Amino acid sequence: MVTPPRWTEKQLKVERDKAQEIFRQGRIQEPLEDYLEAFDEYQGVVEELLETTIDLSALDENAVSVLTESALLKAFRYLAGPPVSTGDLKILSDAVLTPGRLRNSPEMVGRVINVVRAGLDRPFPWVADRREP
Repeated sequence: MVTPPRWTEKQLKVERDKAQEIFRQGRIQEPLEDYLEAFDEYQGVVEELLETTIDLSALDENAVSVLTESALLKAFRYLAGPPVSTGDLKILSDAVLTPGRLRNSPEMVGRVINVVRAGLDRPFPWVADRREP
């Protein structure tokens, strides 16, 4: 039988430090163009989400439209702080996020909306206050 290698605490620290430096360099050198592309793509989606829901003040009335459009649903999940993953949203709201199920279950839609509404991030204080932004 082959004995697995053993490292000292010092060796582990050296290798961890190397790995962190490699990560830092790679992260810092990521092209700005990638970020700008993603920003441009999602800026339009977020604007559509805010327009569709009248700055989130008509979220309940437009919830099915938001939750059944994949890009809007993704933007909607990112309204919460921290953002809610699709898997977490399903579990937290006890919901099935398929358009057909959502269209046929107002109760499920309400649960999904309430999960994200409960975590709305600070940039949206008017929603809780029920006032104009």
